[in-house]
Amino acid sequence: MFFFSAFLKDILEFIVRFVGNYGWAVVVFTVLIRLVVLPLDIKSKREMKRITALAPKLEALQKKYANDREKLNQKTSELYRKEKVNPMSSCLPLLISFPILICMFDAMRALANEHTVQMLLDMKNGVFDPSQFQSWLWIKNVFQPDSFMATIVPAIGDQLMAIGELGGSSVLTAENLATVREFLTTPEYAAIAAQYGANQFVYTAPMLFWEINIPAQFNGLFILPVLAFVTQYFSSKLLSVGQTQQQQQQNKFMNWMFPLMSIWFCATSNAAFAIYWVAVNIIMMIQQFAINWFFEKRTPKTEEVVKP
Repeated sequence: MFFFSAFLKDILEFIVRFVGNYGWAVVVFTVLIRLVVLPLDIKSKREMKRITALAPKLEALQKKYANDREKLNQKTSELYRKEKVNPMSSCLPLLISFPILICMFDAMRALANEHTVQMLLDMKNGVFDPSQFQSWLWIKNVFQPDSFMATIVPAIGDQLMAIGELGGSSVLTAENLATVREFLTTPEYAAIAAQYGANQFVYTAPMLFWEINIPAQFNGLFILPVLAFVTQYFSSKLLSVGQTQQQQQQNKFMNWMFPLMSIWFCATSNAAFAIYWVAVNIIMMIQQFAINWFFEKRTPKTEEVVKP
């Protein structure tokens, strides 16, 4: 897993050389990943259609062996073997996409840590250039979360506890980490942070006993977390097209859990990772819509014969 995360990080850095922006590099990377996985999506959909065609036979077995679970499993397996159907093949895209998602999270966190540490070192040495900010559309710095509660630069006094090394980084050394952690507590950094709107004002919710710290200039607008929820939900809906009623009932909980999880991950992670999450969902929806349309066109429609 560590090796693959470092490999994805290298690919992203390679794409950035041509694109010139990490936000758009993530989008290009996502397109390439989805093209690689596309044959598996097509195969998964084909197997799903075949399983759906077996639904009447499966329901008959369930009724016949309703009181004998062991016999039902045996007869179901025999039916799958006879029809040469592999029910697990429909899970292949998920088995591939989920590890990539985890490794992508590690890769983007490593990139964010490297750029953040390098930026802080440059600030300390007085050679920081504002063009170092990797902006993307409404986001001012893709290595900070897309949120109205996130600062463009690290918060004053932030200890950067999440920073770790990946692939033998020359930037994320123990010496550099100690230097930037100390720098974040100095008045010099407080002045720089204030210049980029990191000074915060407190909003107290009426009739509630909690407060919200909002930076004077926030990094994002919380658009990516919302888009993550919406696209994840509709992507799950498209994936369920063609599934049997039993499969849809089994996946009902997951169809809501993943969208809710996506809000949390995209709101707390750097915006570059959130871009990947949303881009994956959008591309998957386009692919699934095209695949569903393709199989519907190939499926012969039964015509009713009207007797005179």
